[in-house]
Amino acid sequence: MSKGKFSNPRPYREEEREIEKSFRQLTGQEPPQAREPQIPTPPAEEAELQFTDPEAAELLSEADSLIPDAQDVFPEEEPMLEKAAPSFLDQAFRFVDENRKMLMVAACGVALVVIIAIIVIFCVSATGDPYGSKILNNVTIAGVNVGGMSKSDAITAVRKVTGQTYPKQDMVVTLGDTEIRLSPDKTGAKLDVKAAVNAAYDYGRTGTKAEQQEAYEASLRSNHIIGLLPYLKLDTDYIRGVLEDYAGTTGTLLTETTYALEGEVPDLSTEKFDETRAPELTLVITMGTPGVNFDVEGLYDQILDAYSLNEFSVEMADAQPGAEPEDVDLERIYDEICVEPVDATVNMQTFKAIPGSYGYTFDLALAQKLVSAAQYGETVRIPMEYVAPEILGDDVFFRDVLGTARTTFSGSGSRVSNLTLACQAIDGTVLNPGDTFSFNETVGERTGAKGYRSAVCAGSQMEEAGGGVCQVASTLYCSALSADLEIVSRTAHSFPTGYIDYGLDVDVGWRSPDFKFRNSTSYPIRILAEVSGSSLTIQILGTEETDYYVELSYVVSSTIQPDTEYKDFSYDNAEGYKDGDVIQEGTTGYLVKTYKNKYDRASGVLLSKDFVANTQYKTVNKVVARVEPAPTEAPTEAPTEKPTEAPTVPETEPTTLPTETSAPGSEESQSEEP
Repeated sequence: MSKGKFSNPRPYREEEREIEKSFRQLTGQEPPQAREPQIPTPPAEEAELQFTDPEAAELLSEADSLIPDAQDVFPEEEPMLEKAAPSFLDQAFRFVDENRKMLMVAACGVALVVIIAIIVIFCVSATGDPYGSKILNNVTIAGVNVGGMSKSDAITAVRKVTGQTYPKQDMVVTLGDTEIRLSPDKTGAKLDVKAAVNAAYDYGRTGTKAEQQEAYEASLRSNHIIGLLPYLKLDTDYIRGVLEDYAGTTGTLLTETTYALEGEVPDLSTEKFDETRAPELTLVITMGTPGVNFDVEGLYDQILDAYSLNEFSVEMADAQPGAEPEDVDLERIYDEICVEPVDATVNMQTFKAIPGSYGYTFDLALAQKLVSAAQYGETVRIPMEYVAPEILGDDVFFRDVLGTARTTFSGSGSRVSNLTLACQAIDGTVLNPGDTFSFNETVGERTGAKGYRSAVCAGSQMEEAGGGVCQVASTLYCSALSADLEIVSRTAHSFPTGYIDYGLDVDVGWRSPDFKFRNSTSYPIRILAEVSGSSLTIQILGTEETDYYVELSYVVSSTIQPDTEYKDFSYDNAEGYKDGDVIQEGTTGYLVKTYKNKYDRASGVLLSKDFVANTQYKTVNKVVARVEPAPTEAPTEAPTEKPTEAPTVPETEPTTLPTETSAPGSEESQSEEP
């Protein structure tokens, strides 16, 4: 076969058969016959993929823009010149070559599908949305359950309902027999549906994981209502104005009584408060006025709530004119306005005072009188009063009565004067922890220059300057024992006294003997001494540390009866004694043991009986005159001794003095008698 100008050399037949075989395996078709070349028609465009997720759609658009147009990839070829009849191999090569565009387009389509799938998977993975771009179950907007809907479906459903309500329906407000209508033309009611749907979509997708899980679980059990007020456009001024106008036309607008504190409240701490410069405070009460029996603000809030729920009916059935304001509750105002003073306290770790603060109050009786006389709308002004705390500064250490004792007296005005002067000398004395009190150092010498007078001293029956002050020392001794303080030194009288129990008296004299005790507590103590009427009272104040109180008792452990002594006189003695006359009465002596009995403060049970001291009172023998007989011619009978009365022995049963509080410490450290 002759070769044409544009023909290719014919291959061998074996090679041709191999090519045909390969063609069948590749295409499943018979090799094409020689024919005019055909320009393939590109396949129809695939349907546009729809994505509800806007991010996925955007990514798809970007991917599509990256794939070049077929004409850009395969530009039009120049028309081919006529060729000689091609061989089978030529036809096979030409088939592949001519269908290359179609194959490339198909490959690009497959690649595009793969890219779209990857984008969708990436978007779902990136957003981590476990609800498949759907609103959670049981979420309600304007009465429409949009649970399980996409945003677009929810917007359509909500618009379908709210399009017939907010722009078209009146809000009907029923007040008793009156009806008020608020038209949408006046209120301008308009709902931003997209914003409300976005809020529904965000439910369960915002907040912490725990909050999201909680919202999800709640959506399975009950409805979640999306309040529409944040997404609703309303002319609230118009609505409020309608209500206020209605209230004004049916009667005076109801106003309740109001009150407030007028004036600047100063710093009330005791360290900074100065009552002389403190500003005036006044309680101002503005009386209410009667009016329509409905609360404008309350009804306004009800209307907004109805709009928020896509409801257009509000009813207040009890709205009637002529309502009265509530009565003024002055006790409630007192509790809210007034400030109670705060007493100073003690820091139990540092033993230091914690300052208190002042308060302010008003006279309830005066306020009630002024309010009762006030008219509707009138303003009542009530002055406030500052109140000091009961315990200020260091007084906090003297809140508790640790010990107290009281004795009575009688006698001349000189004795009473001496008692008063001694009490004034010790009254107000403060002892810090560890300090020792000395009666002589505190009272000083009892002289006429200080006002002391001569009076009988109990126990000795001798008259001296300052007579009677031993009673002050004895009463102070009992108070110190009751406070359970440590007794440093104490001297008893030689004989019992009439103003205090056995074993509890104290004998003092200038320089010696002295009475001393120590503040054995952890806090300061203060002595209060007072003469009132025919009694003398001494208290020791401090900070209570114990859970017990002290009562004093004594026991007469032994009694020493006096002997009778005789003193001889001549029959014509100058004293004029007759035989058997008593020159000196006998006095019984006693040994007395004093005790502190400690009782539990809560139950009153006796905890211990602690020995305090032994007190020895002297025994004085009885002296009887023995007068020799006058000389006579006849003998006379010897004088006989006149019988005397038996001495009176005091009761041996323990007696007690009233006490209130106590603190540890005593003259004797042992708890039993020595």
